[in-house]
Amino acid sequence: MPTLALNDDLVLPVPQATAWKALHDLALLADALPAGSSLAAADAARAFALAMPGFTGKLLMLDIEAPSRLRLSFDGQGPGTGGATGQAQIRLETLGPDRTLVHIALVIQAERAVPSKVAGLALLRQRLGALEQAVEQRHPSDRPKPVPAPPKPWFQRLIGWYLGWFAAIFNGTLFPPPKPRARRSGPPRSPR
Repeated sequence: MPTLALNDDLVLPVPQATAWKALHDLALLADALPAGSSLAAADAARAFALAMPGFTGKLLMLDIEAPSRLRLSFDGQGPGTGGATGQAQIRLETLGPDRTLVHIALVIQAERAVPSKVAGLALLRQRLGALEQAVEQRHPSDRPKPVPAPPKPWFQRLIGWYLGWFAAIFNGTLFPPPKPRARRSGPPRSPR
């Protein structure tokens, strides 16, 4: 079965309790799905029916530790993927009074090969970006977004790479020493 795995982080501009509520808000989560998709509560507790263009399935929330972690299990069927199953581990960490870091580890297995793993990962990252935008729209923050640091000039990056490479040679991480061989048990060999 072809497998698609994604480990990514999101920084949401809300407190951890609000981020936790957002992960359980069906209307907000539906806004992060592609156009024509729906997410609705199913018959069982913590189960949800998911319908997207070309895919239908069921989501189940497991291992809930409010407000810090949960696990999602899902399975479904689509003409392009055939049967698909997967799991997602979601962990929340507080970065400050109104910033939450969301760690997402996702593994999807499908019966049929997807056309491109790169395209599949790009699509998953696009959905995470849509989730971040949906949370920002529902819970606007008056604080400015953090500005990423500008990249260092090429000469400083070259010197940093060279010094890291040089240090790796001497601390054994670039060329680790060989592992000792296991000794054979048995009668000693006679010299020839």
